Parts: sequence; structure tokens; C-alpha cells
Amino acid sequence: MQAHRQKQTREDVIFDAVAAFIMIGGCVVVLYPIYFIVIASFSDPKYVLGGEVFFWPRGLNLAGYSRIFRYTPLWRGYANSAYYSVVGAVLSSFFTLLAAYPLSRNDFSGRKPFTIMLLIAMFFSGGLIPQYVLVNSLHLRNTWAVLLLVSGIQITNIFIASSYFKTTNIDSLFEASQIDGCTHFGYFFRILLPISVPIIIVMLLFYGVWQWNDFFRALIYLDKPRYYPIQLVLKDLLATSQVTGALVEMLAEDQEAYAEMLKAADSMKYGIILFASLPMLILYLFLQKYFVKGITLGSVKG
Repeated sequence: MQAHRQKQTREDVIFDAVAAFIMIGGCVVVLYPIYFIVIASFSDPKYVLGGEVFFWPRGLNLAGYSRIFRYTPLWRGYANSAYYSVVGAVLSSFFTLLAAYPLSRNDFSGRKPFTIMLLIAMFFSGGLIPQYVLVNSLHLRNTWAVLLLVSGIQITNIFIASSYFKTTNIDSLFEASQIDGCTHFGYFFRILLPISVPIIIVMLLFYGVWQWNDFFRALIYLDKPRYYPIQLVLKDLLATSQVTGALVEMLAEDQEAYAEMLKAADSMKYGIILFASLPMLILYLFLQKYFVKGITLGSVKG
């Protein structure tokens, strides 16, 4: 280590200092919003609304969390988001890996036209209105299946999985399985998938996080609260807070009642944001090594 430090030139020291400064600044930019949400959820809403909360909580207040635990739409949205994330991740990952396998094989005669077709579909879409009309004609609106089927497969993930399979799909393994009487399906399910655990976990992670955080599709295709994911629940709460704030300014009568409604909604929204973010943060924490390994192996061929 000492020899390494002695070899560093002045330019190296300046570069390391600038890189460290940029990294620290990036961490602050990313982490401070999360930290602010945490301290705001424990602060008195009047200090938060007044812009007086910056680095630590003010006026410790747990009323927001008390309301959250009694807020039925939140837990229904939580259960819906968990369902969409788990079931959607499993279904999307299965069909993604199933589509990626033939594209990873050089002996697949339709590889080139299918790749071109997928590339065209990845860069060009039919548009929101035709897609909405199609979903509506299939009676998928306001159903449990709409968020699982509509845009359920991301073409980018197919190419990532295909690239990984190219590094794992050893021809000698397939030839040996053929000698034992294995078909392509047998080879895929019995041999290739068991040795491809990293990319399977990566696909589950990609689709699970995407389904959990997705807001736009739910906003377009769902208008019944029983199907709402947690993002739409939070949107309704924020809208209620904004409307209540407007009423406070517009109406002179019952200002105190409306102000209390505004404080209640504001004290809840930070807690709900925290509740909505925690599952994905915990998931990344435990699956980070598989995520990094899968991406690395999937991007390097040979």
C-alpha cells in the first residue's frame, strides 16, 4: 500500500479527490430525500408544512403512523402490490427466459427474423390509445390480470437473459442431454435453468421492482379502489391533501377543520411513502450479489 501511494502522481491525487467529491455528492443527493421522508414522518405536520424540517425531526409526532395502521386502503393497496409484484415477476420471468433460450442458440433458424421483430417492437409501439382500446375490448380493465399481462414482458430483459444463456449454454451439455433422450424443453427445464440461478433471480428482481413501482399502467387501466396498488393509494392521499389545502385557502368558514384534515393527510403521506419504499430497499439488500453477478455474466460473452 505504501509503495502504491508513493507511485501516485499529483494528477492521480487530484483525480481521486475529485472522484471522491463527486461520489459523496451523489450519495447525498440520493440519500437525503429518503432521510427527509423518514424525519418528516416523525415530525409535527405544522413544522413540515412550514418548511422548518431539514436535518432532524421537530415536534415528535406519531399520529401519522397511528392513522396509517387504521387506514384500510393502505393495507389493501399493499396486498395488491405484493400480488402484482410476486405473481407478475414469476410469470414475466418465466416467459422472458422461455423466449431468451431459442435466441441464444446459433442453430435456431428463426433467430435473425425474431431478433429483428423484437428490436422493432422495442423501439416502436402502437401507442397508448390503440393499446387502451385493445385492453378494453378484451375486458381486462379493472381486473387482477391487467397489470400482469399488459406490457408484462420487457424486450430488454429478453436480450439480457439471451446474452447470459450464451455464456452458460454449453454445446457439449446439450449434446450429452440429447444422447440421454432430452428434448429442448427437457434440456431447458432440467439442465439450463438449474445452472442459471443468477439470471433467474435478476429477472425476478427486475420485474418485481418494476411491478411494485409501476404507476402509469395502474392509473390508465384501473379505476376501482379494490384493485389499486399502493402507488394509486398514495396518489389519492396526495390529491386529498392538495384539495384540502386549496379549500383552506378558499373557504373562510371551518378553516380549523380543514386545516386538521390537511395535517392528518400530510402526516400520513410521508409514512406511506416510507412503507412503500421499504420492501424494495430490503429486497435489494438481500439480492444485491445475485443482481451484480447476473448482470456481469450476462454482459460478457466468452
